[in-house]
Amino acid sequence: MTKQQVKITVLVDYEAAEGLETEHGFAAWVEVGDHHILFDTGQTGAMQANAAKLGLELNRAEALVLSHGHFDHTGTLPDFLAENEAVHVYFAHGAHIDRYSCKPGTPVRSIGMPENSRLALAQLPAERLHELKAPHYLLPGVGITGPVPRIASFEDAGGPFFLDPDSRNDDRIEDDQSMWFETDEGLVILLGCCHAGLVNTIEYIRKVSGIHKLRGIVGGMHLVNANQQRLDRTFDEIKNWEPEFLVPCHCTGQNAAEQMQQAICSSIVKTGYAGMVISAGLM
Repeated sequence: MTKQQVKITVLVDYEAAEGLETEHGFAAWVEVGDHHILFDTGQTGAMQANAAKLGLELNRAEALVLSHGHFDHTGTLPDFLAENEAVHVYFAHGAHIDRYSCKPGTPVRSIGMPENSRLALAQLPAERLHELKAPHYLLPGVGITGPVPRIASFEDAGGPFFLDPDSRNDDRIEDDQSMWFETDEGLVILLGCCHAGLVNTIEYIRKVSGIHKLRGIVGGMHLVNANQQRLDRTFDEIKNWEPEFLVPCHCTGQNAAEQMQQAICSSIVKTGYAGMVISAGLM
């Protein structure tokens, strides 16, 4: 059997290679052999602009995986669906709900999936919509976590997130999900925001896949609001995993990324950016 290559291209992030656009959001393009997967859609259009400049044809995607129902990961969903009439969409239970950021001293913000994105999803045929409540293999060696159990006591959703504008009901962002790729050298893991917590997510994937060796992690780790205790415990866990590379993106936070470089190894921690490519061989 010929070993398939997996190639992950970061399409949307805070930083970008020269000539590409930046924005507050995240999206990645995944190629597995002849298969194409889009992971999130960014917020305002950087995804489409960058894909065009990189020569990536979004209408070739067979699957769209939504990491969770926040505006900065689902913002250009209607545009994407308009140019791809066959794609299947994978999201975790609860991605459609209303949600708010209620930070003291600042106006309440609605941060859920935009209404036009919800409508675009609702208009798809039922057979193209896949609401995950458990892990799912999209292809051999390519998995989606579905909702991640919250086990680690020091991890939380990462911010002042609520299900109502009056801050009465916490939003644990239960629909947060990630992807994994089983390679000869271990797991490669792709994160959107990782609201479930980095330790919770990695340990769950190791358990579900049965693979303990971690090759690398790419994506938003949502440590931007983490206190020092959480950062230190997270870095200790990462050291135990002994990854070959770490690519913090989007919501990881500059301070957390810099501390990660110092605490672990600057040679394996490389800040992500739109246009960055990570390649590996699947088992």
